[in-house]
Formats: sequence, C-alpha cells, structure tokens
Amino acid sequence: MKKCFIASVFLLAASFSFAQIKGNVEVYGGAMLFNETSGMNGPETVYNSATVSTGISGGAYFNDFIGLKAYLDFLIPVTFTAAPDNGIVVTRNDYHFLLGMDEFFGVVFKVFKNERFTVPVTAGFHGKLFFSTIADYSTTEANSGIGLGIGMEYTFTKNWYILARVNGSFDFLGFSIKTPTGNNANKNEQSKFDMAFIQTWGFAPHIGIGFRF
Repeated sequence: MKKCFIASVFLLAASFSFAQIKGNVEVYGGAMLFNETSGMNGPETVYNSATVSTGISGGAYFNDFIGLKAYLDFLIPVTFTAAPDNGIVVTRNDYHFLLGMDEFFGVVFKVFKNERFTVPVTAGFHGKLFFSTIADYSTTEANSGIGLGIGMEYTFTKNWYILARVNGSFDFLGFSIKTPTGNNANKNEQSKFDMAFIQTWGFAPHIGIGFRF
C-alpha cells in the first residue's frame, strides 16, 4: 500500500509539473460512507461512518481514451459508530481525535467522449487510512482492496470542466497499530500490530472542477 501511495503522489506531481504530458488535474469536495466488519483489536466489530471530504486527483493519458489516474481524499468523520459483538457501542463523541485519508489509483477509460461531455470509468487499487485516539490508545488503521468509479465531465471552455462522479470500493485486508498513550498508559505495554481479513464497503460521491492540458 505504501508503494502504491508513493506512486500515486508521483503521478499527481507529474500531472502538475509537466505541461507536455496529456492529462488533467481536479479539485473536488464530497462525502464518503462506509460499512466495515472487522475482527482486528478484539471481538468482531461493525463500523459505520459518514464523512465530509475534500480531495485532489490527477491523470496522465496514453491517448484520448486510456490512461492512469490517482485520487487522494481527506476525510473528516461527521458520524462514526463502532458496535462490537455483545459489547458497548462507541460513537464519534467518544473519540478524542478521528481523521481519515482515502486513496484510489488505477486505469481510467473514457467510455463516452464528445465536444462537451466525457464519461470516464476508473478501476484499480483502493486504500484507506484512519487515525484515531480514544481513552489511552491511539490507533492507525489501513485497509486495502479494489475500487471502481464512474463520472461525468462537462467542458465549458477549452481546458476547464466541471465534474460529478461516484467512487465505490471494497476492502478485504486490514492492518492496525494500536499504541498506549496518556498518563495512565502502562509503560511496559508495547504497541500492538494486527492484520486480518475484513469486509468494508465504501461509497464516495464527488463534485468539483478540473483542468485539462
């Protein structure tokens, strides 16, 4: 996941830096909903979240129809619940800190294109990071899986366009690092690494503006 993240950042930087590359850059806002079933860090738990998001994406195209595209979203949870099996439900208010990042990188194909409208479809790797602090523990969680997105772009000048799209994802592998923090932490307690198969469905609608070069 780390290598894919680095590659995606490089792709975004290349989209900005090299005018001779045929591609685009976009900024957008939106939301993300996800539902996760996971057994990491204890009993099987169902997580549900609704977040607001802002993001940036960049694409580099081999021709008028096929290329590579990367998305990077920053997530601010508005609602968040963790419901462990036969346990106490934890809500957004129980967390001292909660922030996320969503990454989507893959092949993009324009299934429809004319002078004004373009319909791109993207498929590839998906990853999600969540940073949280609750009680005397901080946790970093990373999920990885696959993503699929479809959008519509309306060109209103030679280079500028507005966009609306929906990205969906399914993550099946999760990693977490749980670290004791605070004055009440046991000094002899070490950080705990966990890895497990999970089931996470994500749904992310976006609206924004883009520039082609």
